[in-house]
Amino acid sequence: MNTTAANILKLLSQTEISIEDMQLYLNVEKNSIIKTISQLNDFLASINLPIISKNDNFYFLKLMPHELKFLFENFTTLTADEKIDYLFIKFISTGFLNLEKEKEILDISRSTILRSFQVVKDDFSKNGTTYEYYHGKGLVLKKLSKKDKILFYKKLMKFFIEEDTLVPARRELLNSIKLFDTKKRLSQLYPILKNSGISINYFLLSFICSLEVCIHIFGGFNFINDSNLNLDKFKEIEKSITIFGDDFNNDFKNQLTHFLTSLYFENGILEDDIKNICFNLIESIKKTFQIKISNKDLEKMLFNKLYLSFFKYNNKIVKIINVSFNKPHKIILNKLDEILNKSSYTLYLVDKFMIVYVIRRILMDENFSNIKSVLLLFNEVVAVDQIVFKKSLKKFYPNIIFDVEATFFHKKDIIQNHKNYDIIISDSNIVPNVKVVEYYNTINIHSILENHALTSGLNKLNTI
Repeated sequence: MNTTAANILKLLSQTEISIEDMQLYLNVEKNSIIKTISQLNDFLASINLPIISKNDNFYFLKLMPHELKFLFENFTTLTADEKIDYLFIKFISTGFLNLEKEKEILDISRSTILRSFQVVKDDFSKNGTTYEYYHGKGLVLKKLSKKDKILFYKKLMKFFIEEDTLVPARRELLNSIKLFDTKKRLSQLYPILKNSGISINYFLLSFICSLEVCIHIFGGFNFINDSNLNLDKFKEIEKSITIFGDDFNNDFKNQLTHFLTSLYFENGILEDDIKNICFNLIESIKKTFQIKISNKDLEKMLFNKLYLSFFKYNNKIVKIINVSFNKPHKIILNKLDEILNKSSYTLYLVDKFMIVYVIRRILMDENFSNIKSVLLLFNEVVAVDQIVFKKSLKKFYPNIIFDVEATFFHKKDIIQNHKNYDIIISDSNIVPNVKVVEYYNTINIHSILENHALTSGLNKLNTI
């Protein structure tokens, strides 16, 4: 088994996926993927597990939770990056490394472990971390630089994100350096974050779990900010941590309280390099899509999606779902790719999808105000129903004028003012450019209004 096999299992343990999409994530030839899937199926059959199957163009591996656990207890291959991360984390967490011993644990050749450690050695040299070799014993860490402390937490985050699918060597390493049960810790962090009004996601949870390990190993990071001490939010978070995190050690409680307070006020852990890339990309997106993003919540959402996407790609965190692009999505995706290519940036497909979704939302928001009047045509119009429905729509769309009329008059061409409306919606196709619905409800109307706003935004790009 090799790196490609390990990465394919990672993908298939998360979702069904096509060969073409696998190529985007793995950057290997199609024939190599097909050959590796065949090898994996031989391995799966040998341990009496269901094999990788294909439905239409999608490959999938359908396993029950206990089968997935059994799979990764028996699959021992680490990717090239995982070998490097393993040695990096093992060296820093223990302060000692014996390459001969680790070669046996990882079941790899001398040349492979030397090649993997060379990357660790280069990082240490570049970042200012030093160590010494003791003859017959191994390598001893002497000084750990700030840059390598940050690199340590990034690599450790991947362990927590992938904890359910860690191979034995990685799982044993994680269990040896964390002093808590992850499931229990997550159950404690959930109410703390929820009560604090902080958005909960796997990225944040994995960082907090990594922070606790970092505090135990080298004291954590400098999150302490005395200006937080008098804030009501600080006291609120501190109280919540005391209630739900009674078994947290004092250093972790203190750093976590300061960190969450700063995060709440948007003074978090973001890296300046990635932040600057995101700010510049947002300006390019505004220019390309001819939008202002007046809704600052949507601009913040776009920034967050961009930042997380670059963080994942830079640190090779492959967290995916199966995605599909409709025509508007593809148009936005093509424009996004043009923007990224100009600066030679690359992102995972699933993250591009998330960014496309936000841009789509922004385009709708920016063009929705251009809808001034809508004509609704019914086959049968009951006065009471008409009044109730119009009031319902007015409640949701106070700036849009809705007229409700009988389809009959338009069929007979008695009324000819339909050209004065931005949108015409009917339960039958009786005039050009009418939007036909099977039945009327606010959900159907909202969908048509949104699609109209999106189309208006995309028309500015001269792509439809």
